[in-house]
Amino acid sequence: MYLQYLMDKIIHKSEKILYAILALLIIAFVTYEILDLIYLFYCEVSQFSILENKSIALTGVPLFFNIIIALEILETFKGANENILRKVKIIVLIALTAISRKIITMDIKHSEYHLLFGISILIIALCAGYYLLNKKENSDD
Repeated sequence: MYLQYLMDKIIHKSEKILYAILALLIIAFVTYEILDLIYLFYCEVSQFSILENKSIALTGVPLFFNIIIALEILETFKGANENILRKVKIIVLIALTAISRKIITMDIKHSEYHLLFGISILIIALCAGYYLLNKKENSDD
């Protein structure tokens, strides 16, 4: 019995240490991505010309979504001791953000309808799952 208690305590401490290390790495990643986004924005704006038919709209979008996804992952680390329902909701939000990023940067003209249909079903399923999780959380209150 004492051995099981000791093992649980060691595992719990190890989880906290790993969460702290991963949180620091994510913070470093987000800082780097923000600096990279600022630099990219500066380069694009300083080279922009109205005479050229060049769009600067989508160049920073992947970086922006990387930052959002990393911050959502960090949010799951912050709530390590909270209920599992909240964690699952955050993971579903991360998935929705990642799929949105893919859709925004995807070239739809050259995509097959099977792929677009599959992505549509995935988005509907994730949204329905998030709705049900929200409904469950609100009914528990």
